[in-house]
Amino acid sequence: MTVRFVVTEHPAALTTRLESHYEQTRRTLERSSGVPVLTALYTDVDDLNGASAVVLSGSFAPWADHAPGALGRFGDVVLAYDGPVLGICAGMQLQATFAGGTLRHSPGGLETGFSPVDVVENNDLLRGLPSRIDVYQHHGDEIEELPEDFRVFARSAACAIEAIADPARRWWGTQFHPEEFDAAHPAGERILRNFFELADVRSYGSS
Repeated sequence: MTVRFVVTEHPAALTTRLESHYEQTRRTLERSSGVPVLTALYTDVDDLNGASAVVLSGSFAPWADHAPGALGRFGDVVLAYDGPVLGICAGMQLQATFAGGTLRHSPGGLETGFSPVDVVENNDLLRGLPSRIDVYQHHGDEIEELPEDFRVFARSAACAIEAIADPARRWWGTQFHPEEFDAAHPAGERILRNFFELADVRSYGSS
């Protein structure tokens, strides 16, 4: 049983610092799931079949820097995978575009740091959390139009679409970064564990 962590960063933007950042995320996912997590850059992924679950990372590079053909090819790979997928920040934006949605620049500009998000509809991804959670943000784009069959279950003052799900596909996504958490802001850790439980990935994290 393994989890595939797909880095959606533009290949040319992968500095040593960013590689270290994504390795830290991989380790966080491994602790949260309790199973091995394998990392790959999205341009190198031809097939996701065999993965118990897939996590799509955020990206620091703007979408304009990415080759549309490479993103389209990766979209075909994700759509062909029939397992559970969690999209984080840019990863959630990719889920939306792959399914037919649209993006826009965030009207308020870059949002960064911990900020409150309101849960507006019950969803198992946020099970066990209060109706308002403090989570880490770092994004300058957002979903403008959500594809059919997706539900919005969290929003904030700055962003109307903070968390989404397509139950039929077993896709979940967050505009915020659940992998960034600490003792004062623990919600992200619970969200990751909830995802791996939903994905039936055992053992749902180390003790």
